[in-house]
Amino acid sequence: MRINEAKALKLTRKHFTLVAEILGQINDQENREDLTDSYASLFEATHPSFDKRKFIMKVQFVYDNCWADHSANENFLAGSNL
Repeated sequence: MRINEAKALKLTRKHFTLVAEILGQINDQENREDLTDSYASLFEATHPSFDKRKFIMKVQFVYDNCWADHSANENFLAGSNL
């Protein structure tokens, strides 16, 4: 997407948050980081108050929560002999 096209979309904080939440669900670290950097640079160039650092932190937060191992807190076999 070119900068002029992105500017014409009139993106808001809700759009940035949605993109960060989608990117945070990518498990492949190299791919996630490349896409995060690309989108952050595009958003930074098109929106004067865009905070690249906060965007990257949001992607990481979503990733950490999406891919965290919660299985230690769940006991699916409680009371069984399995």
